[in-house]
Amino acid sequence: MAFTGVSEKKLVFRNGNLIQYNLQPSQFLSGFMMELLERDDSVHNVIYTFPHLTIQEFVAALAQFLSANPKNILKLLHDACSKNDGRFEIFLRFIAGLSSPNTAHFLVKFLGPFLHQTTCNVIEWMKKTFLELAGSGMGSTGKRSLLTMLHCLFETRNKALAQATVGSVKTLDFELQLTTIDCAALSHVIGFCDTVKELKLQHCYIQCEGLQLLASVLHKCHKLR
Repeated sequence: MAFTGVSEKKLVFRNGNLIQYNLQPSQFLSGFMMELLERDDSVHNVIYTFPHLTIQEFVAALAQFLSANPKNILKLLHDACSKNDGRFEIFLRFIAGLSSPNTAHFLVKFLGPFLHQTTCNVIEWMKKTFLELAGSGMGSTGKRSLLTMLHCLFETRNKALAQATVGSVKTLDFELQLTTIDCAALSHVIGFCDTVKELKLQHCYIQCEGLQLLASVLHKCHKLR
């Protein structure tokens, strides 16, 4: 239900939605979701919503990551990445973060072990997608997707994956404005790498705080523009 809400930009759910996904209103559900009264022509209807969109996005990512069929995650990731309106950006970051052993460690005692094949599929998808985006002549939409993938790499805390992606591409060039948060993610990912062949920042309009975050890792770049 959370994933459908993210897919359809839906924040409010009704009893019919709960029934559709075999959920029953309960003390647990009421504690996990906000239960609100909606007034319509003097009739009070109960509606449900997550306390924050980020919580809904995390629940959506967790539900998909725990899917019984690891192959399903690949199509889902491909479809999510193809959307250009940003609805899946945070969802994809959560999926990437769930592939990290450090994250899984805290959740296993509540949810049981994660499927190893799902983790492998997510990591392989990130590697393939990043290399395809970085190696293609893409417009602003592609650059935004590349930046999303950079944030996904950051969430994994996977040094080998960072080296196989950011550390292996011929040129890393975003050509869009990088925020302080973007610079923090870029700094950490470069920090995971031994070296970076070429990094272009001349069209990224980085502010002083962003440059300060990047300063400690720029020496790893063979070329910096």
